[in-house]
Amino acid sequence: MKHSSIGGIAAALAASLAGIAFAYEGPTFSATVWRGETAYIRVPDNLAGEMLPYGKPEGAVKVSFAYCDDVPYAPNVGGETRHARKDVLREIEPGAAARRAPTFCRVAVDESAKSGDYEFGPMKLRVIDRVLPQPKDWKYFLDLWQHPWAVARYFGVEPFSREHYERMVPVWRALAQSGCKALTVTLLDLPWNHQCYDAYHSMVGRVKKADGTWKFDYTLFDRYVAFGRRCGIGPDIACYTMCPWGYVVRWQDEKGNVCRATAKPGTPEFDDYWGAFLVDFAKHLKEKGWFDDAYIAMDERSPEDVKLIAAFVQAKAPGMKIAMAGNRSPSSFKGIVIDNYSQSLSHMADDLIPELASRREKGYKTTLYVCCSPGYPNTFMKSGDDEGFWIGAYPALAGFDGFLRWAANSWPMNPYEDATFGNWLPGDAYLVYPNGEMSARLVALRSGIVAAEKLRILREAGAVREKEVADLAAKYGYKAALGHKTRMDAFRRDLERLVSR
Repeated sequence: MKHSSIGGIAAALAASLAGIAFAYEGPTFSATVWRGETAYIRVPDNLAGEMLPYGKPEGAVKVSFAYCDDVPYAPNVGGETRHARKDVLREIEPGAAARRAPTFCRVAVDESAKSGDYEFGPMKLRVIDRVLPQPKDWKYFLDLWQHPWAVARYFGVEPFSREHYERMVPVWRALAQSGCKALTVTLLDLPWNHQCYDAYHSMVGRVKKADGTWKFDYTLFDRYVAFGRRCGIGPDIACYTMCPWGYVVRWQDEKGNVCRATAKPGTPEFDDYWGAFLVDFAKHLKEKGWFDDAYIAMDERSPEDVKLIAAFVQAKAPGMKIAMAGNRSPSSFKGIVIDNYSQSLSHMADDLIPELASRREKGYKTTLYVCCSPGYPNTFMKSGDDEGFWIGAYPALAGFDGFLRWAANSWPMNPYEDATFGNWLPGDAYLVYPNGEMSARLVALRSGIVAAEKLRILREAGAVREKEVADLAAKYGYKAALGHKTRMDAFRRDLERLVSR
């Protein structure tokens, strides 16, 4: 009888304690998030093994985990593959055995979540009463160049077949969730020659008839733009390019033969190749309702070339916008309207900063970009996470509208097995993996972008004094960063503290 009573008491006690979370006793770490935010929080190495039991995949505050797989790479161009970086984010299924300790805690907070303090084992989470919009509504302008043909080659599918689009979906959605606002489209074959492992081809069919007139086919272009928008990328359509490397242009004759010519701006060949196209292209874009979103895009071209091209575009397609990535200030292109200009971080100068506000007042965008340079800060395999955070956040502090990078998924032969390719530093050519996994480098960049977007919201609400922003921009400016004199970890702490009010 006594034994039976003890059992009943134990059962009653267990029932009364069901659903109660006991306080975690031991070392902790903390994070602050906004309502509506999805945050990737790096888990301290010494606490990673403690996190898995505290996942909560349901509710207004969802907590899940991911670990990072190693990706080998050569430390220098042309070197042997010797190093490895924990870079591929792989989700840990809820309830999975702890074969791998989590590297990141993914926290997704509904807009309906109550502000306050939450505990998930070692992680102390503070949800503050501010709302972060969904990535599609961020005003930060992010442009990460996509490469559809790399996906087709990697998975061995016919370009732009149903299977190809299915394979692209997770990659394009990962970019959209990072806030990507521009869809990369190509107007001709090999706009950048063959600098990537996979060549870019044209999304517009061109046939030159025997009588010298042109016929254009936008079927692929239309399907791809619609696809990108369904994935959440846009609204901008960056059309590359009227100045391909070497000025080489290609088309087909009526028999299907591939023809080519050198079409430098200002030459009859240029006028013939691009003139009829621009008239027809503008008409097609207007019929689709896309004209205001489309840009004729160029990269790293001389003011002389840009002036000729811009004038030609306006003569044939009045109102068509121009986008450009360049290595000098936009004021260097006098008399030319460049609606979206991206400035190379490596070629930044103080005289650019005063131009930013006046460009914004006119409705123009201005962003920063990195590519194979500078060596620091960047998003290479060898780059630290805090470099990526600085790259994402600093443009907003300095008055830019966002950030551009030349390659989101221009993969080498197998990006999971070796990030090394050609003359590019490992990691230069991609930020997302074939199955849609984010890289740890993209997570860092995205975190900086989120901080920049929060800062915008706080400034517009008057919750942050402009002097505070100016002080941060001065303390952690581009000169110090390029000179390896910026404490990137300190910058991250200071900015995240500012946007956690």
